[in-house]
Amino acid sequence: MRHLSKEQMIHLHSIAIRRTGGLDGIRDEGLLESALSSPFQSFGGEELYPSIQAKAARLGFSIIKNHPF
Repeated sequence: MRHLSKEQMIHLHSIAIRRTGGLDGIRDEGLLESALSSPFQSFGGEELYPSIQAKAARLGFSIIKNHPF
């Protein structure tokens, strides 16, 4: 599975802001990078989030929790 790049996520955020309103920009770049890498964590050689659904849920959770925007 491919990772979403930081640039892709910033673009998606900009689209959401244009459609719904709010402030554009990044609050914390490090927290954004952390959220984007979170779905690809592993332990003992096993992925913690093996399915695309689990990865998507983890990404959403991490974006909400880290609040990088």
